[in-house]
Amino acid sequence: MRNRANSGTRRPSLRGVLGAAGLAVVGTVALPGAPASAVGTTTYVNCSASTAGNGSQASPFNSIAQANGKTYGPGDTLAFASGTSCTGALAPRGSGTASEPITLTRYGTGDLPIINGNGAPDAVSLTNQDHWKINSLKITNPASSLTRRTGLRISADDGRAHTGFEISNLVIDRVAGQTNKSGTTSTDFSQSAGVVTNAFNANTTLNDVHVHHNTVSNTGGGGLKIRNGSMATKGNNILVEHNTIKDVGGDGIIVSYANAPMIQYNNASGVGNGVYPFSGGNFAGIWVLGDHNPTIQKNAVYGITRMSVADSQAFDCDWGNTGTCTIQYNYSRDNIGGFFLDCDGCGTIGGAKQIIRYNISENDCRMSTNSAGRSALHMYNNVMYCTDKKFNITLPEESVVENNIWVGTPDSTLPTGAGISWQWNVFQGVPRPTANGIVGDPHFVNPGTGGDTIYSVDGYKLRSTSPALNNGSIISGNGGRDYWGNPVSATTKPHRGAYNGPGL
Repeated sequence: MRNRANSGTRRPSLRGVLGAAGLAVVGTVALPGAPASAVGTTTYVNCSASTAGNGSQASPFNSIAQANGKTYGPGDTLAFASGTSCTGALAPRGSGTASEPITLTRYGTGDLPIINGNGAPDAVSLTNQDHWKINSLKITNPASSLTRRTGLRISADDGRAHTGFEISNLVIDRVAGQTNKSGTTSTDFSQSAGVVTNAFNANTTLNDVHVHHNTVSNTGGGGLKIRNGSMATKGNNILVEHNTIKDVGGDGIIVSYANAPMIQYNNASGVGNGVYPFSGGNFAGIWVLGDHNPTIQKNAVYGITRMSVADSQAFDCDWGNTGTCTIQYNYSRDNIGGFFLDCDGCGTIGGAKQIIRYNISENDCRMSTNSAGRSALHMYNNVMYCTDKKFNITLPEESVVENNIWVGTPDSTLPTGAGISWQWNVFQGVPRPTANGIVGDPHFVNPGTGGDTIYSVDGYKLRSTSPALNNGSIISGNGGRDYWGNPVSATTKPHRGAYNGPGL
């Protein structure tokens, strides 16, 4: 990903894709009243109240200005009335502790309370603060013109480590952020999205950041941009999961400058489109930059129809990553830029090894690289199904491609080179680039029928008649599970492709 300025972990046990549903609870579902705290007090805000109260439930604040005028402490809760709308930029003050965080949420039942930034730089923001839980709100920030703008921003710039942020069950829609990443607006683009976390200046980090079960749509600049530090000093314990990103005018999800971040169980569709569509430069679905040992797993990215200058892929290991960049157990479909981008050569060189395994890609016919030989790729046990147009595949100079199933068109060409090794693959339709590998129908159950979630690809399981059963290469450190959670032995030959269960 070219010219991108923005952007150990809680690492769940590796389960099969079908092992978790992770549904968000949003909209009109009734939640409990304001949460009880062992210590601290609850401040109530009801912007439909006719008079400015003292912040009690019987006499609530009635404006953003009142809420901003108080400093909150450990164990406190700031709660907005369900079914109401407040206009203004919410910037509550104070920090909690690890055992007694501050909670920003709602009280009562009915629709989520709305915080409307009304064109402010940030509808909700925290700066150089610690230990906040933010949940169960609807945030919007529309405007007639585009500039640097967010729904929620958490930022730090004071040279310190800041810790403890849980962002969950938010609905963020219509944020008029910058959609043009080219020229003089590129920095504004990198700082625009539904949610932006940003640690900048030397030694500043954001740590223990958990972003989950949010729904983000129609936000200029992108969905979630989670920046945690710098190349020199990275944030720790970054987990981004179970979020739904739809029709955002820029990147779907980016996590940058973190140690071993995990990005999992997210669903991103129509990235680049929406009320504020992408308008210049490059963007991608889910990607990482400047991280050490990042993992992107069990996500679905589909329906990217807007081609940027060179990107628009579902997944991207970009520049500055070190260690191993792992892309596994993901599903992508119908993205105009294709399945994967290796862009280690697009900026500061990190040289991370790239492991691409157990993914299913349907009509994502492109993989591209700009690594200048700096990264090594190991791509195994994937399904690459592309029958609607030619494959357009480039690989790093050092690549091992094995145990994959390639289904393509006879006018496609797969890359060859002195450093590219093709082993134990299956090729249907597309000419094989090597003398080895099986040529023929892999006997999928029902290929080409993938839906809109990671759970909708059973058509890529193998029939009992498949020539790909039990004859793949044994790969050391293979992850131990296939796409569906079936075991993959470390000593017995696996199937080729993403499925390793019994033939059906």
